[in-house]
Amino acid sequence: MGIRCTQLMGLPKEAEVFLAHYGKKTQAACPHCGGAIGPARSEATIYADAKRQGMFDDGPLLHDYALTDGGKAREIVQAVVRSSGPCIFLALDIFNPAGKCIREIRWPQDAIDKA
Repeated sequence: MGIRCTQLMGLPKEAEVFLAHYGKKTQAACPHCGGAIGPARSEATIYADAKRQGMFDDGPLLHDYALTDGGKAREIVQAVVRSSGPCIFLALDIFNPAGKCIREIRWPQDAIDKA
């Protein structure tokens, strides 16, 4: 018998590579000595949630990522496929500094169909 649960498929690999290359990085600092803690991470803010997409209102938080050129990248829900539980596929919309969407990075449909 399978487990029924929300399965976050996350962003496609191409989106992860894009953020690693163009995402503005932030470094956590130790509150005691001020030294760097862990690796630099993409600077992100939560702009919405997709909790209702999950099986038990446990869907993901959606993030805006600051980009090095002053633009932003925004996570969106691309697809929710119902299997033993919902499989949530995220995608990335990229905006220039003026706020115009200039690129969309999506999961290929065949990957979604296999969920």
